[in-house]
Amino acid sequence: MAAGLQRLNVSLDSLRRDCVASISGSDSLEQVLQGLSVARAAGFSSIKINMVPLAGINDRDIDAMLAYCKAHGFILRLIEAMPMGHTGQQADGLDLSQLLHSLSQRHGLTPSAVSLGARPRYWQSPDGSCTLGLITPMSQHFCASCNRVRLSVDGTLYMCLGQEEKLALRPLLRAGCSDAELEAAIRAAIELKPEKHEFIQQPQQVVRFMSMTGG
Repeated sequence: MAAGLQRLNVSLDSLRRDCVASISGSDSLEQVLQGLSVARAAGFSSIKINMVPLAGINDRDIDAMLAYCKAHGFILRLIEAMPMGHTGQQADGLDLSQLLHSLSQRHGLTPSAVSLGARPRYWQSPDGSCTLGLITPMSQHFCASCNRVRLSVDGTLYMCLGQEEKLALRPLLRAGCSDAELEAAIRAAIELKPEKHEFIQQPQQVVRFMSMTGG
């Protein structure tokens, strides 16, 4: 937090240990929950839990996830399944619009004031204690208003999850570039940000697993 980081996004698709291990390939539920507890204690002002609902796998866990987030002051965000594997095939995701309707009825959720344009949309309970977000890059993409870039663990700056435009920052930093030179390189890379992803038109072109880029 001393470096200016105030918000966290954490991927967690279930509160069931076996389900988390099956989806992520790692028996990591306890570590994730412990990390969330430490982050909250450290004073992070916004912690979002990203969940990808999959039919027959973790769809029955959504209410429990929502209750967990409400109890701890987190925001639950449901993310539409995307074709981010090497096969380019879309996972068996759920219709988030239908899911939202049933969740809204059960939990009294109404559209939040922070739901602007086609960006990720949010719903809240009347007392504001429960917040649910929907991210729909497939059925209702928000590419026109996207201002995100992603920095991977190896120092590569990706302009889009679904395209290959990127900038390798590690060689610049190891060469001792100045802050001004680094800023100029990043600004030049931003100009390469593509108009939109092509998950639907060309799913076969996606060559990175989501974990290689980060959410």
